[in-house]
Amino acid sequence: MRDVPVDSAQGLVVLGWRSAEDGLFLRARGEPDEIRLRCLCGRCHWIVRELFSGGATTLVLSCHNCGQKRTFLTEGMAAHLP
Repeated sequence: MRDVPVDSAQGLVVLGWRSAEDGLFLRARGEPDEIRLRCLCGRCHWIVRELFSGGATTLVLSCHNCGQKRTFLTEGMAAHLP
């Protein structure tokens, strides 16, 4: 696992995600291991929303600390239903 600054993650395509005590972990296209997304403020905790439209899923993230927002395309993700 490696930390990736949110500014370096532009264009990342997310294959899956999980939230844990030590941050948000993403499986991304082209990455052999999970990555942990780090905000500009240095934190790794994000509020995650999945938006579904026309069969596609978009991941919308807001930093839990500073409110920084980022959107990522996803590939092959199904809805996380309760």
